[in-house]
Amino acid sequence: MAVTSQRIAVRRAWPGTVAQTARAAFATDATHQTVASAEGSATRTESLLHAIRLPQWLLPNGDPQQAIRMRRFLLAAATYAVCIPLVILAHSLELLSFWPTLAVVAAILGINGLLFALFRSGVNLRFADPSLTFLQTMAAMFVVLCCVYDLDQQRTLALILCPVVLMFGIFRFSMRDFFLASALVLMGYAAVIVLLLLFKPATVQLAAEVFGWIELACVLPCFAFIGGTVSELRAHLRRSNDELGSALAAVQRLATHDSLTGLANRSQFQDRLQQAVSRAERRDGRVALLYIDLDHLKEINDSLGHHVDDIALKEAARRVTECVRESHIAARFGGDEFVLLLEEFGDQKALADLAQRVLAAIRQPLPMQDREIRMSASIGVCTFPAHAQDARALLSNADNAMYRAKAKGRDTWHLYSPSDVRAKDDRVFEADLRRALHDGELRVHYQPKINLATGRVAGVEALLRWQHREHGLLPPERFIRAAEENGMIVPVGLWALRQACADAKSWQHAGLSFPVAVNLSAPQFHHGGLAAQLHEILRATGLPARQLEIEITETMVMQDPAHAVELMRALRRMGVRLALDDFGIGYSSLAQLKTFPVNTLKLDQSFVRDLPEDVSDVAITRAIIAMAHTLHIKVVAEGVENAAQLELLRSEGCDEFQGFYCSEPLPSHELVRWLSQRK
Repeated sequence: MAVTSQRIAVRRAWPGTVAQTARAAFATDATHQTVASAEGSATRTESLLHAIRLPQWLLPNGDPQQAIRMRRFLLAAATYAVCIPLVILAHSLELLSFWPTLAVVAAILGINGLLFALFRSGVNLRFADPSLTFLQTMAAMFVVLCCVYDLDQQRTLALILCPVVLMFGIFRFSMRDFFLASALVLMGYAAVIVLLLLFKPATVQLAAEVFGWIELACVLPCFAFIGGTVSELRAHLRRSNDELGSALAAVQRLATHDSLTGLANRSQFQDRLQQAVSRAERRDGRVALLYIDLDHLKEINDSLGHHVDDIALKEAARRVTECVRESHIAARFGGDEFVLLLEEFGDQKALADLAQRVLAAIRQPLPMQDREIRMSASIGVCTFPAHAQDARALLSNADNAMYRAKAKGRDTWHLYSPSDVRAKDDRVFEADLRRALHDGELRVHYQPKINLATGRVAGVEALLRWQHREHGLLPPERFIRAAEENGMIVPVGLWALRQACADAKSWQHAGLSFPVAVNLSAPQFHHGGLAAQLHEILRATGLPARQLEIEITETMVMQDPAHAVELMRALRRMGVRLALDDFGIGYSSLAQLKTFPVNTLKLDQSFVRDLPEDVSDVAITRAIIAMAHTLHIKVVAEGVENAAQLELLRSEGCDEFQGFYCSEPLPSHELVRWLSQRK
């Protein structure tokens, strides 16, 4: 039962959905923990490299990445420098003679001098790996093998350095690089043994050297496999983190911006409006608000489809934005509604000129396929403090003025005056709603929810309808706003809740047992005594609490988060299940999701509509599904209309779905028949 004007206003505000990426980031197995720790170590190393202060003449100019490579090389060169005293110590212990010692020191200095020249001149950029990690590692191995040849005894002490040198390839080498480096080391050691037999046979114990080679042949491949695995896992984790970071950045942007038009969304605009009014109060300033509603956009949607409707909305947003300065704030407030916030404006004539410019811009024909689409708008104008005393009144009065413009024939604007009375059109039925509840004209239809793993019916969602005596069967968006404004929303919501519980109990008697989900409106959720009312309804109908799921939107939760969470916990203690509906189109952040004691997260149809074609929608869907599962929250996708959407949701691990691809909302008796046929 869609019961809030907030939900009705949001159409395609977030075209739809990130989850192998998110799963990788949230995985908790030991391997990923190890690699994550290594990633942190690598990150700390990068930070250390940035922190190293070097003379400017040492660093290449104009390339930050090249500067990092130079710092990394100098860090490795410092390790070489530490080895020089060790070589001198080996000479003092008579393990190395003078000339080999001098040759090793010269090799260390020469190799590092050459590498420095490559980095300083930029020649390293011509290589596939500009960091020259493999070249540096092989050069170090060459020096080690030279030491092995020059030592007349205790050669195994030098061979111990081989795995140590290979460690420089961690996070840089692939599995192939590690095995290639290991093979080259073994070939080099074999060559050293041959050279020893040819030129220094008196110092060779062949059995010991062969055993050392075999030992190294056993150790290095194992080390290469482990090092390559860690490197590849780290690279995979880094890619996953990058993808998840990009997806989360997109999600955070979508929390404050409309993804279709790129304008600020309702939540951000209301924050900016409150800030503007507060500044005006402090500085004795003024604020103007233009409330823009596109006329007859529904007809475009019905006749030409969602795609053309989206194009028209984006074009309208572009035209509106071009009419104002950068200091003004433009936002998409709902499906076909835009708002303009002005803190700097002249007199009433300046507002009139702006309204006329917006009307003229929207009025221009929009070429579309083989036809031209003509749009128009109705604009309500209101100012603070002349026409309103706070932000809420400013927005409400601008809305009223917009309806006055519609009543004047549309394609015009109207400045709010205290005598304005909101015009009534075919969407508003305030006078008839009380009679409808009394005369039994309200209906509850039910849309099945299907378990994606088993294909079985997992539950149904209750959706309110009005069987109007003149206009026929009306969806909730035609009358819910009127119910909210005339105070009927709470009794209407209680009636729907009671009817849904009664129907669910009747299904149990017929051998059909599954939970029914019922939406609550914001006034109903915040109305005192909700828990007691639910308890009385469950007692009167005999429906077990576990068979009832209450759907609430994140918007109503964020009106008073502390009170909402306390109430939600009270409902959970009763045994009632909770679902968070329309996630992502309200005010909450992803971090706040873990504080809500909900069982189910519902992906709004705006997330699903453009699957699987839109890559960013797929990424966002993956992220939300993965994060919900990490918090042990079930995910239900709404508005599934085709097999491609269903298959993608199934592959990403979505738990349940509902939509016209399965069934449209059905009256109770037709639902029972549909379930019987499904068996």
